[in-house]
Amino acid sequence: MKNSRKIISLILSLSLVMLLFCSCGGADKSYYSEGNTADMAAAANGDFGWDESYDLDAAEVPQEEVVEEYIESEAEYGAAASAPAPEPAQNSEKTSDKIIKNGNLNVETLEFDKFIKDLESAVSGFGGYIESSSVYGSVNYRSANYTVRVPADKYDAFVGKVGDLATVTFSDESVENVTLKYVDIEARLSSLKAERDSFLKLMDQAETIDEILQIQSYLTDVNYQIESYTSQFNALKDKVSYSTVSLSVNEVARITPETPKTVWERISVGIRESVYNVTEGAKDFFVGFVVATPYLAIYAVVIAIIVIVIVVIIKTSNKRQKRKLEEMRKRQEESKQ
Repeated sequence: MKNSRKIISLILSLSLVMLLFCSCGGADKSYYSEGNTADMAAAANGDFGWDESYDLDAAEVPQEEVVEEYIESEAEYGAAASAPAPEPAQNSEKTSDKIIKNGNLNVETLEFDKFIKDLESAVSGFGGYIESSSVYGSVNYRSANYTVRVPADKYDAFVGKVGDLATVTFSDESVENVTLKYVDIEARLSSLKAERDSFLKLMDQAETIDEILQIQSYLTDVNYQIESYTSQFNALKDKVSYSTVSLSVNEVARITPETPKTVWERISVGIRESVYNVTEGAKDFFVGFVVATPYLAIYAVVIAIIVIVIVVIIKTSNKRQKRKLEEMRKRQEESKQ
């Protein structure tokens, strides 16, 4: 009976010891996960903090170990930051869709100068600006190309205004949703700036030149990435904020008629176009003839001189031949006598 009691007591003692070790191990893991560098260094020296006389403030960690530990953690953090950002919730009120909208327009106008003035006034009125422009051609048949940037919320109104100022013969529009790219760049910039702030704090704690140079190297790389992403973000933000309209303007003497729908409309339009083309062709011929009159006059004088010279040469040659024939006849008559 006594032996059985001893065995039971021994088992209970062993169980309590095992529970004690398990509880200590769990506490240690949670303690180290908080990132207390001084306590981790003490644990590495074999002291787990069970001695109440141990002074935690006396445990000093070499600065090089702090830098290396931080760099390793930052490497893991950077790998996590480079992963694709999660898709934003569609019902989120904070994140709105980021849309890039571009348009192409070809227009015809009878009053080229007036249209250009009205166009520039409309661009200014809608809060936009002309990014580039070029004008070329003759006086009566000029053309122009414009690249216009207008606020995204004024795009439709501006396109409608251009349609009121001239006749649109072609229109095209492209829309691109860049919400995910926009949010991803924002997140990367935020994490990089936080990383830069952490390195700056480490710089204040550095004591040796090697530590300072090493931290400066990482700071240089982080600043380069921040500048690169900032440039991308600003360019993307500009495209989202301002839509681009590529406008081609042609000065014409007659507006191109709309495409007919029925058979009789097609016949009517075809006859009108044929009459117009014949009339314009006759006008062009008359204008060309009048314009070429000085050249024709010069050509006529030259041709007349050439004809006169040829006629004179022919007449002279005929006279010589007649003389020769008369001389031969005289010789024949003299020989017969």
